[in-house]
Amino acid sequence: MRQFPASPITALIDEKPRYNLGESMGQDLTVADLLGPAGLADLAGVSLGYGTSAGDPDLRALLAARLGVPDSQVLLTTGAAAALFLTAVLFGDGEILVGLPCFPPVLDALQGTGARVVTVASRFEDGYRIDLDAFTRRLSPRTQLVVVASPQNPSGVTFKENDVEQMLAAMARACPGALLLIDETFREATYGDAPPAPSFAGRSPQLLTCGSLSKAYGTPGLRIGWLTAEDQGLREQLRLAKFNSAVSCGAADEFLAARLLARADEVLAARGAVLAEARGIVERWVKGFDGRLRWLRPEAGAFCCMQLDAGTDIDAFYGLLARQRTQVAPGTWFHDSPQVFRLGLGYEPAGRLAEGLDVVGAALGAGARG
Repeated sequence: MRQFPASPITALIDEKPRYNLGESMGQDLTVADLLGPAGLADLAGVSLGYGTSAGDPDLRALLAARLGVPDSQVLLTTGAAAALFLTAVLFGDGEILVGLPCFPPVLDALQGTGARVVTVASRFEDGYRIDLDAFTRRLSPRTQLVVVASPQNPSGVTFKENDVEQMLAAMARACPGALLLIDETFREATYGDAPPAPSFAGRSPQLLTCGSLSKAYGTPGLRIGWLTAEDQGLREQLRLAKFNSAVSCGAADEFLAARLLARADEVLAARGAVLAEARGIVERWVKGFDGRLRWLRPEAGAFCCMQLDAGTDIDAFYGLLARQRTQVAPGTWFHDSPQVFRLGLGYEPAGRLAEGLDVVGAALGAGARG
């Protein structure tokens, strides 16, 4: 029997810490937030039969408009995780190149399909920018799929258009038939009134994108994600893979997702204001350490990456956090250095965020004393 490895990131779902500074999203919305009292009656009338294998046409049209592609290129999935898994199922008989650090279940799911997974790492010291020379060296004629994220999790750093063009050019030379899959789950989780970076959807027949409503919109319980594929033959294969594994997405999920996207700009504006306030709190907190704690100011995503001094006692740092039931996401979860941790800044309200940062500051002191 093929074994899936245990992942420490399940703690973000299954445990309830005192201060949750490990979460990658803002606060959850409720059904009442989406529908209001009058709209709840509409939900009562939703049929709970099967939907379509491609996904509700109206919902796909709403997503396509936000992504800038025809709705014929959009396939709904049960979250971005399912999108990644379906793609891996199609290409798991070859070699898959994955950019590190990354969301842990991505690597686990790809390896769980039996695919041969090769990795290429970027570093905090380089701002987690893609090392194109290292990327090119890791490609081979066996490469069938490349999986990266923009914005990247855990740093919130986004790819530039030139980065993607150079990646596709390198793939055209080394593995002409390979596909590039960009996970854009955090693309619309921006700060203040900053517009999201344009989606890479539809830029090339060799490029797929995926995303979900979980993170930027605060509705992970809806389990609505998507894949985009310009090549219609490939999209059809992905649709068949989805049908054979899940038939369709949930009818109630699709109904609520459509209501959410009808108010997308309003919802994202409110969440962007919260994230901007939270990033300001963290930025002022970091400055209080006079350079002893380094961070990367995030471009998107409700989190940021921090780097501890090389002399920090890691066990003392995480030990105090554990005793104070305060959760951050260690870099080792993301196949990164133990000196790095991801700090979630959008999940806790501003007052509790500040309290949680005080605990992290005390842990830094404990780590410095060693």
